[in-house]
Amino acid sequence: MFFAHSALAAPGDKEANQGINAAKGGFCKRAIPLLESAEGQRHRPSSAVPLADCYAKQGELLKASEIYHTVASEKKEPGYNARDVAAITSAKKKAAQIDARIPTLVVKSVEPYEGLVVEINGEAIGDPSTPQRFDPGVQLVVVARAEGHEESSQKITLKEKQRREIKLRLKPKPGATKPPEKKPPPKPVATKPPEKKPPPKPVATKPPEKKPPPKPVATKPPEKKPAATKPPQKPAEDKSGAGEVAERPVEMPEPTPPPRRRQRDVWLGAGFQGFFIPQIAFQLLGEGGRNVLVPGGDIALSTRLGGRFDLVFSVAYARFQMPETPFKPKGHPDTDYEIVESDLQALQASARLVWNIPLDRDEVFALRLGAGLGVGWTFLGDLYRTQAYPADAVPGDPSSFVPGDPYRYKKCRGPNDPAGSFRYCNQLDYDADHYPGYVEPSWFTRPSGRPQGLKPVVYPWLLLPEIGVALRPWDRVAFDLRVGASVTGLLGGLGMRVAL
Repeated sequence: MFFAHSALAAPGDKEANQGINAAKGGFCKRAIPLLESAEGQRHRPSSAVPLADCYAKQGELLKASEIYHTVASEKKEPGYNARDVAAITSAKKKAAQIDARIPTLVVKSVEPYEGLVVEINGEAIGDPSTPQRFDPGVQLVVVARAEGHEESSQKITLKEKQRREIKLRLKPKPGATKPPEKKPPPKPVATKPPEKKPPPKPVATKPPEKKPPPKPVATKPPEKKPAATKPPQKPAEDKSGAGEVAERPVEMPEPTPPPRRRQRDVWLGAGFQGFFIPQIAFQLLGEGGRNVLVPGGDIALSTRLGGRFDLVFSVAYARFQMPETPFKPKGHPDTDYEIVESDLQALQASARLVWNIPLDRDEVFALRLGAGLGVGWTFLGDLYRTQAYPADAVPGDPSSFVPGDPYRYKKCRGPNDPAGSFRYCNQLDYDADHYPGYVEPSWFTRPSGRPQGLKPVVYPWLLLPEIGVALRPWDRVAFDLRVGASVTGLLGGLGMRVAL
């Protein structure tokens, strides 16, 4: 009964399980050969989709797309488990997403060329005017040939989601003549015979009528009337009046702009300040690690120097809380993995110089650029390190203690505890006592015969650059949003200032 599961395992299941665990942990270089071997022995959607995921992470989008579409077209078969059904469902969505990322290339000629052949990386393209898909970041050599023209060649590299189009223009070879184009003969234009119009009809004219002579009209002699006399007109009176001055238009003064908002020189502020430590920061020194969010806050006092610079003094609190995380130094074997966790808390004192760039007349909005120096003090908490072993191992069977997904490793309970874990739970000089309850000493402490401790107690702090935006809706109140890069991670902050 204890060995029933191993006896029923199908070919390739062991490689598939190890490859799936490695792919989940982000170790695609280790996962790809395992999953390819598993797929070569027996195809399962649950192992094919992680293989396509790793291809996509390494930029081999065409391979990933082919696998996604193949799995998406499958139907549930006898023997498929719940993971296989879930992989078929996810493959449909991932196929559409990966197709949108694959760049395409179109080659169009500006004029027709006889015997045109287009090759990309030595392979002839049947219809280059249709989009051709290629992996991003791969150098493509496009060669074009046509009769009577010189060969054209150019190198390009496509980016993800790029839709590139090349206009192909070939130069004729020296001495080659371009055949004249045959034009169809012009079509005869049908002409209509001139229309015959009938002669105009004669217009009948009537003889002039004879009118009788006009009768004489009797006229009366004009009557003589006495000459009418007009009354003398009075001279026009001067309505303006004696001694009055004529009114002149009054000129209104131009409106003066409102005074500029008063500049405040001293501010007191407080707000949220946190850090984000990405997993890649751990991978610079070793393998493992995880993304860590460090929350905190700060209180700051700033004063204006000159016209545009602020000198900011601040005291900040940060909580470096990290859950159980696998980690080992770079280049060390898998047996050196440890479970690392932290509940450290620190205070940081710093001085920053910030340059204000107004975006409007009254500095309601301003761009802030700066940098800072300071020191940190870890005043509370500890750093814990515990040796670890693979979770899939069978106690008592040393052959089952093989590398797997480090994010599923378990803490060793002691030397060779559980039984058979002597290669992982060992008693080497530098980690002989790294078992539950071990606390890492500070880096100012070096135990006898042991390496120097790694817990930071006092550490330097550097912020460069700092980029932010300030909003000052009222005269004595301002809000700041800022981001930056520091030795403790990517900084983000949101705070409020009050003028003193």
